[in-house]
Amino acid sequence: MTNRACIIAIGNEVVHGFIVNTNSAWLARELGELGFDVAYHLSVNDRQEELVQRIKGALDEGLFVVTTGGIGPTVDDRTRQAAAQALDAELKLDHDALAKLHERYSAVGRKFPEGSERQCMRPEGSRFIHNAFGTASCFLARKGDGGIAVLPGVPRELKGIWGEELRAAIIEEFGLHERYFSREVRVFGIPESNLNNRVQEQLESAEAEGAILVDDAVMRLRWRVQAGDQAEADKVLQPLIESVRTELGDLVFAEGNVELETCTVHLLAEKGLRVACAESCTGGMIAHLLTNVPGSSDVLVESAVTYSNDAKVRRLGVKPETLEAHGAVSEETAREMAAGIKRESSADLCVAVTGIAGPGGGSDEKPVGTVWLAAAMSDEVQAWHLRVPGDRELVKWRTARTALNTLRLAALYGKLPETIAHWVAPP
Repeated sequence: MTNRACIIAIGNEVVHGFIVNTNSAWLARELGELGFDVAYHLSVNDRQEELVQRIKGALDEGLFVVTTGGIGPTVDDRTRQAAAQALDAELKLDHDALAKLHERYSAVGRKFPEGSERQCMRPEGSRFIHNAFGTASCFLARKGDGGIAVLPGVPRELKGIWGEELRAAIIEEFGLHERYFSREVRVFGIPESNLNNRVQEQLESAEAEGAILVDDAVMRLRWRVQAGDQAEADKVLQPLIESVRTELGDLVFAEGNVELETCTVHLLAEKGLRVACAESCTGGMIAHLLTNVPGSSDVLVESAVTYSNDAKVRRLGVKPETLEAHGAVSEETAREMAAGIKRESSADLCVAVTGIAGPGGGSDEKPVGTVWLAAAMSDEVQAWHLRVPGDRELVKWRTARTALNTLRLAALYGKLPETIAHWVAPP
């Protein structure tokens, strides 16, 4: 029988939209890896009557309920009381947990706050779950086919508790001898429909559950299988990964939870290449993504945000007559920008972008989303014309990612690519 679960995020600030609930998505993935079928997510306010109703209803369905939030020391933290009432159990003070909490305050020379003992209460019969990341202790209780785990709402605490103790406790309590194991590859440069057509056979494998997950221009091909351990799972998953890599070639940029910028920086470092950027429409986003990666200082020389025509002339040496004849958004300007930043920086590999991000500034000849991307390497300069869909933010984001992928391909092959991967066909 498949174990079923639900996630309840608790707090007025979540319900009213003042805090974005990222916990539920994270927990759903984790529960799925353990083999739970997640039935639904809820966001519920701090009213105890409603909390009891929602928790009890889920327990009566045989669900394993995971709650986040509402276990702090203040009077509006009512999750403990609601859970106890839904379990039909008495809420009792855990004296061992209270002693540990007193020790934590003493260790940092702070007086124990009045009312903080509320954080050490749990329903009779529940299992204590230690919180090494905050002050509120947690608990796990079974009821019938389901049960409840109560966690704090602070993401850092929640993830820490799950990894340190709760995940193992759930495996033990539910006897999860077989769990879900997953592998994924990340892909850039192909529309979702085209990707689906090329890997349909692998996605429809009878041995594993496959899916395409879309993160704007980046696609994630993910498979999961139920198995006793990772080695057993890999007997099914590894052939699928290898088959997809063979089919897609350099469209696959990484396996696992690796961002495009991370892969790009690591590959540039491996090849001993130093890069520089000349950015117009992206406003520094390419450099921002690169510098998000630790170790990028070994790779990135500089980035010049030359937004105005004057800056393009003064900083990069773009010819005024080029701008006059062809405009800022043109192949000629992009080429001169790339050549200029390479000359000024002495970097091995350079990329330049100029475009119309919108919402204004477009024309029939150059509509919003028109982008020219150029790259310079050795004595060669290449330029590509892109038509980037989306609003202003998306045009910037998608263009920056395309520039990163261009750097990746150049590093991979040691020369500029003839064509660059993009999620829409160039015009």
